[in-house]
Amino acid sequence: MFRALLIATATAVALPAAGHWTPVHAQPAAVAPVDNPWKLVTKETLPLAVVAAEKFSGGRVLEIRFRTHHGVPGFDAVVAKNRAFSHLRIDIPSNRVAVIAETEIPAWMASWVLKADARSLEKARLHLADAVLKAEEIADAPAVDAGIAKPLTGDNAVLAYDVEVIRNNRPERVVIDAVTGLKIADPDQLLEGWTPEQALHESLKKVAPPR
Repeated sequence: MFRALLIATATAVALPAAGHWTPVHAQPAAVAPVDNPWKLVTKETLPLAVVAAEKFSGGRVLEIRFRTHHGVPGFDAVVAKNRAFSHLRIDIPSNRVAVIAETEIPAWMASWVLKADARSLEKARLHLADAVLKAEEIADAPAVDAGIAKPLTGDNAVLAYDVEVIRNNRPERVVIDAVTGLKIADPDQLLEGWTPEQALHESLKKVAPPR
């Protein structure tokens, strides 16, 4: 059934310190709004947020986007777990990631886009966080958005991640093959106009109680 959970006291998720992960050095929670919010993001900020969202939820991130709410940097993520789908808001005040809100819908309420994305993600050999790291290395720039580019269907046999990086204060797209880990030179046909986040919002509209 539909579940909406608002966490008054944010639940903090510690970030892994071993391996190639390093702590996030983000701005304090009380940050004044800035003209260029991308200044608040560095390399590995997004991969760390992916790991934290999956550690908290126990699922896998389909899509994650950087946003600043009231001057506080963070990410909105769509997570798939056990055929259900969640929307997580992650704030990054220091070297910890706090989940402050969660919304979940079961599979039977989800659109075909969400279901197709989740099924496709199960066949990926490359983790989303690693794909983001590859994109950042290729572009030599920090990433702000990432997610599954297009689900596998009868018309599409290539599973890829669509990663947006910020280089010279401008967004650029780097598409990484989710099986081979290579950059896709001509990804236009793989770019899905209907994202998991949009699909989740449309699904939520169908189950939201009337006002």
